[in-house]
Amino acid sequence: RDSAISCTAAMSVQILSARARRLSLVRLASARPLVAGQCRCFSRRIDGYLQYYGKLKSQEGMLRDRARVEGYKAALEAAGPLLKGATVLDIGTGSGILAMLAARGGAKKVYAVEASPPMARLASRLARANGFVGTVQVVPKHLEDITDEEIPPGSVDIIVSELFSHFLVGELGLQAVTVAKRRFLRPGGLILPAHAHMMVSPFEDKGLCAELRARHKFWLQSDYYGFDLSAAWPLAEEQLLRENILDVVPPSSLLIAPEDAPRHVIDLAGPDDPEAWRKISFEVEFPRRSKDAVIDGVCGWWDAVFTGVGEEPPVLSTSPSAPTTVWAQCRFLLDKPLPAAADAKLVAKCEMKENKLKESYVLWLELTNKTTGKASRAGPIELSDVYARSLPKVDGHEHEL
Repeated sequence: RDSAISCTAAMSVQILSARARRLSLVRLASARPLVAGQCRCFSRRIDGYLQYYGKLKSQEGMLRDRARVEGYKAALEAAGPLLKGATVLDIGTGSGILAMLAARGGAKKVYAVEASPPMARLASRLARANGFVGTVQVVPKHLEDITDEEIPPGSVDIIVSELFSHFLVGELGLQAVTVAKRRFLRPGGLILPAHAHMMVSPFEDKGLCAELRARHKFWLQSDYYGFDLSAAWPLAEEQLLRENILDVVPPSSLLIAPEDAPRHVIDLAGPDDPEAWRKISFEVEFPRRSKDAVIDGVCGWWDAVFTGVGEEPPVLSTSPSAPTTVWAQCRFLLDKPLPAAADAKLVAKCEMKENKLKESYVLWLELTNKTTGKASRAGPIELSDVYARSLPKVDGHEHEL
């Protein structure tokens, strides 16, 4: 097969991840809602970032995601004995839904941190309307700008946050949690969620590769007003390989079923220094597949595990076999197809580093057939550089990024 067919994706432009509610100084500008098959380009301006998340439509999409909301609801209910009389910090409160769930569960005080002025006003309004005056206190600031008078150091019993992105880490949410832990969490306090699992599975998909190649046949023209554009194709192909392809992936399309996929466990509550998150790397070995294949890429997703509450910790899963969430799944295309027999020893190495602007992660992935000694690679891929091949439908509505 033509290796170019298996290696193409959409033209590289940045879009705002649906989960980009970071509390660090992210500089992203607003744009019109994204529809399936389109990309969005954002300039790096903090005012645009705040404007985007000041729109009710952005929050509506997250609230319509029942798997997301009910996952956190189950975790806070399971934390009931620890929650009663506790002081809670909700990082990036948005509409205030998690802060109100904590207050309803018996928290004495909930600091709801929100940097978007319109969303801070919304969270305050909803908290008042639902009877949480004096319990939910909205702090309309970036996390790093909060004073000791606003939230006393070491005064928080529980930190709850939902700062995740496609493939978990794309928007640097883990750093914000660690900063909050170091400054505000009392010794022995609880972080929700406390762990995350990152999963990967190889796939073979000739149709996807052909589809993506066809989308960019523009650059194969040899007579564009008398000019030959085909010399640009190698550059276009190089850029295509550097996109994070957001897709709703059928479990049956994966060579390893989601329940059997190897996982890398991340301790979200462990680090005391946000610098610990500058690089995340892991290696996994895949179990035997049911058939021989020529692998085109690797699919990635994650679970958030609310360790520390309940007999069996609640789990919020973005697996292809779980109810669809706003995060969907990610596809990373290899630079060339990798043949692998069903019983071949197959190993994946993944490394993610903060990019130079400290706004997202850059991913490199190497897939090696240890039996044949052959390898193929994906990356560098900016996790925030997303092509939305298909948008997830939550609560019967197509989620807009």
